[in-house]
Amino acid sequence: MNTQVIEVEDLQTAYGSSQVLFGISFSIRAGEMHTLLGRNGMGKTTTVRSIFGLTPCRAGSVRYLGHRIEKLSPDRIGRLGIALVPEGRQIFPNLSVRENLVAFARPGPRTGPAVAADKRWTLERIYALFPRLREREKNMGNQLSGGEQQMLAIGRALMTNPHLLILDEATEGLAPLIREEIWSCLQQLRAAGQTVLVIDKYVERLIRIADRHTIVERGRVAWQGPSAALSADPQLWQRYVGV
Repeated sequence: MNTQVIEVEDLQTAYGSSQVLFGISFSIRAGEMHTLLGRNGMGKTTTVRSIFGLTPCRAGSVRYLGHRIEKLSPDRIGRLGIALVPEGRQIFPNLSVRENLVAFARPGPRTGPAVAADKRWTLERIYALFPRLREREKNMGNQLSGGEQQMLAIGRALMTNPHLLILDEATEGLAPLIREEIWSCLQQLRAAGQTVLVIDKYVERLIRIADRHTIVERGRVAWQGPSAALSADPQLWQRYVGV
């Protein structure tokens, strides 16, 4: 399928008088997993915030399923079918795991192609993806470990049945074993045809599961290409992503 789910073109964003993005452009096709790579402070999270309407862009455009959305509010963008798993997770601490999930359940976006009934994310599918959440379904959000909270944040976003899932710092601060569970989750999402945009720093793992990558350096696109090209040039990782 060649449908463009999201098209970001010449995106320019600033915080007050300090410009952060200087013309970011990339696109993601339906069923594709795309990454934003780069060191901290290079503009990756600002790019995500601009797509989701949390930080208004000054110039450029964001098209979702062919329609411009850069002037819309975050709640309207969410209802169109874009779900964000933010850095820091931001789950509800005073709700149980089950309540966090069912509070966001809906059959899919109000516009665009409908989500087939057999492909919808339900509570049972989330529990199958993250068995640990089933074990902890009666626990409150503030009783979960960091890894469990990240699983819950991903599950909560999937319960909206989005066309595009965005994960900001997908495995930041997680223990190695929990990171492996998140990688496994991303592999399953890709196999299921979910369109995903991922921000993370573990290039070697992302190369194995993602289709294409955009490297951001000081608010500009430094490189774009498929996993095969990135895998063939490790010096590129060290130049733009390595610590």
